[in-house]
Amino acid sequence: MRIAFQHRLGACGQQVSVVRPPRRHRGGFGLAVRLHVPDVSEQVVSIIFNPGAPEVPCVYTDGPSESPHRYADGALCMWFPYDPPEQRWTRNDGPVALLGHVVAHLLREEWWRRTGEWPGEEAPHGT
Repeated sequence: MRIAFQHRLGACGQQVSVVRPPRRHRGGFGLAVRLHVPDVSEQVVSIIFNPGAPEVPCVYTDGPSESPHRYADGALCMWFPYDPPEQRWTRNDGPVALLGHVVAHLLREEWWRRTGEWPGEEAPHGT
């Protein structure tokens, strides 16, 4: 999965580098992509696949982190984990679709920072 995902991500014109996953994701793998999104500061996005849940990537950025839709560890909360497949990313969707979710989330965060409103649907957040 790792090599195919990296190759497909690179094929869409993104410069991809391998990153070491944080300790809590030991045994998994990570890739980093520099994203240029209009109206959002340039950011490096790290996509981490945990061996315990390879279907659910954890996505981090090095950009602004204030957001009502981030997990405690700073990962983007892009969808409710129990949403049906058509409302979240699945591995069959491929890396380009995952980047689409990331870009949409970063744009929503930027809108929220500027207006105080979250555009789009929101799932409940608990502890």
